[in-house]
Amino acid sequence: MTDPAEAPVDGVARPIPAGGLLRAGIVTYVFSGVTLVANLVTGVVMARALGPDGRGVGFALVTVSQLAGFALSMGVAQSLSYFIARRPQDGPTLLTTWLVMLVPLTALAIGLTEALLPVIFTADDGQAIPIGRWFMFTIVLVVGLELNYGLLLGVHEYVLYNALRLAQPALTAAGFVVLWALDAMTVQSALIVASAATGVVLVIGLVRSVSRIGLGPLDLGLGRSTLWYGMRGQGATVATHVTARLDVAMLPAFVSAASVGLYSVATSVSLIVYQLSNTFAGLVIPAAARDPERGPAKVIASFWASLAIATAGALALALLARPLLGLVYGDDFRAASTSLLLLLPGGVLFAASSILNAGIYAAGHPFTATTTQIIGMLVTVVGLIIFLSGGGVTAAAIVSSASYATIFLSSLVAYRRVTGLPWGALVPTPARVRALAREAG
Repeated sequence: MTDPAEAPVDGVARPIPAGGLLRAGIVTYVFSGVTLVANLVTGVVMARALGPDGRGVGFALVTVSQLAGFALSMGVAQSLSYFIARRPQDGPTLLTTWLVMLVPLTALAIGLTEALLPVIFTADDGQAIPIGRWFMFTIVLVVGLELNYGLLLGVHEYVLYNALRLAQPALTAAGFVVLWALDAMTVQSALIVASAATGVVLVIGLVRSVSRIGLGPLDLGLGRSTLWYGMRGQGATVATHVTARLDVAMLPAFVSAASVGLYSVATSVSLIVYQLSNTFAGLVIPAAARDPERGPAKVIASFWASLAIATAGALALALLARPLLGLVYGDDFRAASTSLLLLLPGGVLFAASSILNAGIYAAGHPFTATTTQIIGMLVTVVGLIIFLSGGGVTAAAIVSSASYATIFLSSLVAYRRVTGLPWGALVPTPARVRALAREAG
């Protein structure tokens, strides 16, 4: 059987029309901006209703479930978006086959997290572990969303993809506001509302995906080929989330829940610039994969734009850090500004690296993308092990920012290697920006 990764683009798979990626990118950034507002509302309500302790417990539980879900989803989002974009006729078979393959993987993820809860929350005061016992079953939703996002991106359903990514936090924010107004906000009720919102979004998305793509026969041969692509790139997904979230997951064993709550706010705010770029990166993979000739132009133009937007956003956040945190989250959270300032420089580079790694995926080198992320993850793991116990949240912020910078440099080198581009092509001179914008369309 021909490896789908090497198969030519089928005639049915029409490239995005001129200007398509630009328009999709603008739509994505607009939706992402509104999504961040919804997430902000969610974070503010949690912070004000539950305080640093409650927010710390809730955020840590969500982090653990998401890490497990992303780890055992085996790169389904990247794999499906890549292969369906290149060979749409395989979509029905891929949908059925991946549904079957993900069932045991999801069960494994739930079992592992249930077993590790007492280890993760060694400093727990008796609240996190009982709630975590039932909440870890929501890993099913995490994996399901990854599956559905891959399906939607593969068929270029960009508007629905963005709408669903907005709907989940918007519904959660609305539910949190209702709970707060009713004075019924607890860690448990907050997690129930968030899980229900995710479930609604997942059902809507899967209904659309199945109606658009359809179900086909099970093909384990095709499944193995696409699973291998996903597994080679899965390290990138896992390492990315480990790099971005391991600090929060490890902190409960060394510091109080209140400190975790403060640091979680700093992390959430600092990663705003990354989340915007990372959402757009999901579009870059199928766009560049379906149009290989202009793929590098699309990736580089997206890289420059994302870097510029991330830099502007980070500067604004840095200038307003302390008053903004106090105004939005409450005076108790002003202390998170120090961690935020330490995280922002790395966050900008982390944002830009997400586009470069999307380009590496689109070039058919998922393991190379994994390597860049693993290098950064090793910096995170080693740094946290060495410095976290003595340095607390300050050490966590410095280590994370250094890890983000490492990923950026590794991704830059790796993308140049897989494309063969000269270093000068990555420098955004005015003339080159104008020419590339015309070429990328």
